[in-house]
Amino acid sequence: MQQDNRKKIGLLIIGIGLLILIVIIYFGFFKNKVNTPALTNVNQVTNSQLPSGTNNGTSSVAETPRNPNLTYDLSKEAPHKINGSDVAKIAMAFAERLGSYSNQSSYNNFVDAKLTMTKNMQDWSDKYVADLKASSSQQTAYYGITTNALTSEIKKFDDANGQAQIIVTTKRQESTGVSNSNPAYIQKLDLDFKKVGGQWLVDRAYWEK
Repeated sequence: MQQDNRKKIGLLIIGIGLLILIVIIYFGFFKNKVNTPALTNVNQVTNSQLPSGTNNGTSSVAETPRNPNLTYDLSKEAPHKINGSDVAKIAMAFAERLGSYSNQSSYNNFVDAKLTMTKNMQDWSDKYVADLKASSSQQTAYYGITTNALTSEIKKFDDANGQAQIIVTTKRQESTGVSNSNPAYIQKLDLDFKKVGGQWLVDRAYWEK
């Protein structure tokens, strides 16, 4: 009797195990069947949005096609066209170079500034330096002046005719062998530019009093 009960319990356990296994297989198969069409639809939509000839069968929404032959050619960039602001920057640098010198430096600042002068302005510079050297040869005391450009004002800029006028406001301070604490003062430099061979050059310079 006891042995029959054990057989019945064993068969019952086996039956319950088979039932659980059937339920697992059923729901697992049903879940895959439901999800598979959804994934297929996503792939179909993704592929249908690709341009003709770019679908390789493995593209996804997160991937972006790359062109390995794409390069950037700087030579095809349009050259920068000099405007009034560019000439104003040249004027400020020129004012500092022209207005800073000493009798012990042989006035080399004028030689450096000649790179941005017209022929007419270079002739004036040579004569002016000769006069300065002649007057300084009679004195041995040190004399120098430092000039800093503060602001610039574009009074005229005519690119078609190659003419421009820039006024630079500077702060200047003199130094002598007696004192290095001379008060600084504000002085404006009036510059006329001429476009020569595509380059903007100083054609006239005048310190306002």
